[in-house]
Amino acid sequence: MGKENPGNAVNLLCEGTVIVGDIKTKNDIRIDGIIKGKIITSGRLVVGNTAKIEGNIDCCNVDVLGVVLGDIQASGTVSLKSSAKVIGNIVSSVLSIEPGVIFNGNCQMTKKEGREPAKE
Repeated sequence: MGKENPGNAVNLLCEGTVIVGDIKTKNDIRIDGIIKGKIITSGRLVVGNTAKIEGNIDCCNVDVLGVVLGDIQASGTVSLKSSAKVIGNIVSSVLSIEPGVIFNGNCQMTKKEGREPAKE
């Protein structure tokens, strides 16, 4: 095998894959299958059109095109694309919602850490 470069690694779970259990990774991940469990990543998460997540998500940034039945906590951006369906609460610094999204839950916007204004 060649030399690994974990900085560019992307995990991919394709359509037809079903995982029952939690997933934890430092790298980016794209899911097009079904996950029944928590997803924790310090990278970017893409929930594809055919994906269904039944569990909470804790990540840096997330793009949702499929279904999420659980809470989303992101230190960066949550982007809900027009085909997304989210039933759960969202906590993030930035939230983007396209027309057509189904979102049933509460949203809390938080400041990014380390970006506090200087006190005089």
